[in-house]
Amino acid sequence: MEHRPDLGYFDEGQDLAAPAFFAEATAGAPRTLPPAAVRSLAFTRLEDEAVWTRDWICVGAHEAIPQVGDLLPFTVGTHGVHVQRTATGLAARFNKAQHGGCRVVPLQCQTGAKTKCSFTSCGYSRDRGAIPAQALGDGAPEMHQYLGLRPERLLTAQARSWGPLIFVNLDIAPVWAEASLQRLNRETGAFGNHKPHRSDEIWLEFNANWKLAAAALAAGRPVARDDEAGWIVSETETRDGGPARAAWLFPNLVLLSDETGTAVVALQPTAIGRTLCRVSVYGADPAGALDRWRSEIAARAAEGEAEHLALSRFGSTHRPETIGLPAPRQTSPVAAWMQATLAARVARAPLGPVDQPLFQNPKG
Repeated sequence: MEHRPDLGYFDEGQDLAAPAFFAEATAGAPRTLPPAAVRSLAFTRLEDEAVWTRDWICVGAHEAIPQVGDLLPFTVGTHGVHVQRTATGLAARFNKAQHGGCRVVPLQCQTGAKTKCSFTSCGYSRDRGAIPAQALGDGAPEMHQYLGLRPERLLTAQARSWGPLIFVNLDIAPVWAEASLQRLNRETGAFGNHKPHRSDEIWLEFNANWKLAAAALAAGRPVARDDEAGWIVSETETRDGGPARAAWLFPNLVLLSDETGTAVVALQPTAIGRTLCRVSVYGADPAGALDRWRSEIAARAAEGEAEHLALSRFGSTHRPETIGLPAPRQTSPVAAWMQATLAARVARAPLGPVDQPLFQNPKG
């Protein structure tokens, strides 16, 4: 598809959707992404089009919605969606109140940061946790925000399960790589009968762009990958010196696994430079292991925060000595893989006019 230069993905004098923007970040000896990729609102909008509305997004675990009628909200990019357990399985839908109670989206909600608002179903607001079925009865605010009076009329999304985890995809006819995900589980030993129980979920938030946060969490020595399915597995060590494996299923799922447990981290951008991590642990004693994995995640995320601070200020008056210099060399093989994966997503996104409107069923 011919690239269209009039679609608004411009910032800092750069065409953010052009192959040239990613050229040095995907070369044989790659540099980091250009700083605009971690500080530009226009780039977050490009990611919404090329990544969040087209990839499979991990939204949580089956244990979060155990009963029929339970509902799990998750904002995907700027789209408020939910997964509800029904008598026949999982139903993924766009929320009724996409823009809350507003006739138009207020300017303060268009800054790239998720706002605190009473309309938790709004695609520009922060999410709340899972909602039990009894809280969604007639007259309840949650019922009107998420389901409305006729849930069957809501626009639907795709839902799939991998192990205990739930994924959604907002695209029209996405491919679910079942065989590749089975291989991913074999490479990591993330899920199985040897890790039968799940801890409570905790939410941790870090001052780093989601890409840099995930790259730091999944850092290690790559040993396996599937570029088409979008995952990479690395050998690593935990802070206490134990062997582990780190896996990144692009874009938002990181798994940290050892023989006794698996930490599941579902990432969600809450601002251009801020990422929410929804963390739970699977194992024989997941509650006892949660604090250990929490410390491991915090230490890794701190490296992502430092990388974000350095890159977001690169070439600016905050770091005048870097103005006019090329971006630094990329030293992390996992981050280099992310850069190539992101560039491929942008390259294949339909950035020009198409006959089929997005988020609608294909024409018969």
